[in-house]
Amino acid sequence: MTETVSIVKYTSSPDSMKKTIELCDGFKNLNPSDHVMIKPNLVAWDDQFPIAFFGVYTTTRLVEDLIICLKNFGCTDITIGEGSVQIKKNMGTFAAFEGLGYKALEKKYGVTLVDFNKSPTEAFTYHDEHQLHIAKEAVESDFFINFPVLKTHGQTKISLGLKNLKGCLKLKSRRHCHNPESGLEFSFSHIADFVKPSLTIIDGIYALEKGALHFGNAYRKDVIIASRDILGADLVGAQTIGYAAEDIDHFKHYATRNNKPLTINNYKITGEKIDDHIKPLKWDWTWTKDNTGPGIFEKLGITGVALPKYDETLCSGCSPIANMSSILALSAFKGQPLPNVEILNGKKMQARPGYDKTVLLGNCIIKANKENKDINEAIKAKGCPPSEKDVAEAMTTAGLEVNILAYYGFMKQQSEKYNGKEGYDQEFFKA
Repeated sequence: MTETVSIVKYTSSPDSMKKTIELCDGFKNLNPSDHVMIKPNLVAWDDQFPIAFFGVYTTTRLVEDLIICLKNFGCTDITIGEGSVQIKKNMGTFAAFEGLGYKALEKKYGVTLVDFNKSPTEAFTYHDEHQLHIAKEAVESDFFINFPVLKTHGQTKISLGLKNLKGCLKLKSRRHCHNPESGLEFSFSHIADFVKPSLTIIDGIYALEKGALHFGNAYRKDVIIASRDILGADLVGAQTIGYAAEDIDHFKHYATRNNKPLTINNYKITGEKIDDHIKPLKWDWTWTKDNTGPGIFEKLGITGVALPKYDETLCSGCSPIANMSSILALSAFKGQPLPNVEILNGKKMQARPGYDKTVLLGNCIIKANKENKDINEAIKAKGCPPSEKDVAEAMTTAGLEVNILAYYGFMKQQSEKYNGKEGYDQEFFKA
């Protein structure tokens, strides 16, 4: 049976959402009495340096539109569930709910808000006795609606429906997905086998290039993509930002395991034409040829210090420190070679010979290099993740005259980068 994927140009609320659902027969298997679970993408929250909303979070306006459609269908038992990454103390899922208007949705429509990080879990074995611990509310709902954002990603190229389900995992399983043995994309591609979304809706009001969190750039796109088939939705979403199925490893893992087609020609596309909505977006940041730092190091002539490029083992909790260490290294550069220091993160990087000191950022990389004989002097920033203060102190101890105010200035700039720009409407994130 040919699955349908709908593409609709967003023009108004809630009509555009209603049309998107109708064109893919999205409520075909829904009963009014079902317990409905909506899983948006509320990746993390930062009260100190607010993450610019656009392309990062599922737009609150579209979530409200979906609730209206469900209510009109007769559904009364609706839950919104997410497990946001806590990158700052007390800044978890409910901070994101509050900041993005979900508490207003709760009051206005009687929906329930759930933090998957605090939910009871069920363990699922997926490969060689590896396990994923998934929030029970996600697994046990009658009708699960997966609601990701259209974005590229610095580790997985794209982050759409399949990757959005990672927010249903308990923290230890999210960290486990980044293990060097089975790999990130292989691991999280299994979550859909257990959660089994009934409907996937991709929010393309804004599309994010080189996400996630603070650092990507969003573009106004005004499309909504939906399908009862999660892979079909992801394939179409990926093509609208310039990626074919063979570009994405987690597509291939999921398709092979479930005997699914990897070509869009196997799906019925309704609504808009894909070709009318293609805007290729980059996913990767440039790095020096010798893997010693981001491309700007080469442009500015920075030598001495080395920051190998982050890999797929870097967890979301530690991901901000990779960018932070680059900004701090830039702040230490005064036109002369920097100290001969290597700075590592993630779970598998190995210190290279020839450096006077090696800075290890986080418990995982400290453990990975415990027996590394190429390290002359190890400087450890412990933590999961280490604090900003500890990262800066470790780099200072290594001889780098860093200025943490440079990092704070950069983060403030990222928080404000869309202010006053046409088309970037914060009303989309209010209820």
